[in-house]
Amino acid sequence: MVAKRIDSTYRPGRRFPTWIKHPLRANTEAVVVGWVDGTGSARGGVGSLLLGAYDGDGQLTYIGHVGTGFTGAGRRALRAQLTQLERPTSPLAAPPPTRDTKGAHWVEPELVGDVEFREYAGGSLRHPAWKGLRDDKSPRDVDLPGRH
Repeated sequence: MVAKRIDSTYRPGRRFPTWIKHPLRANTEAVVVGWVDGTGSARGGVGSLLLGAYDGDGQLTYIGHVGTGFTGAGRRALRAQLTQLERPTSPLAAPPPTRDTKGAHWVEPELVGDVEFREYAGGSLRHPAWKGLRDDKSPRDVDLPGRH
């Protein structure tokens, strides 16, 4: 969505406060199915979370990964919590893309998070941002984005 003052003019390649661009975003719940280690300033914490949701057949399906929206302390706290749930194999019904899961640590699908995103297309969340854990929803109640 773009909003502008009625008397402002378009100036190619330049930003002005008279034009405001605001992307439309949606929220969804997601089941945390794993994580990838953080690097750089995220070292010692979660780099990104691997996410899933249940499809119409009751299968836990990969819906993408999220690596933004965390604080440094939040990344470390999540890693400590997820380490307690670690398992040797993926809980997903089908293998997710290897580009997203290199060095993945898989977890029991017990935690539900809130994720903001721009769209869900091609089986993956686009431009996701982590908003936090939810304790008011069971993982089995998490549907694919757009189905709840």
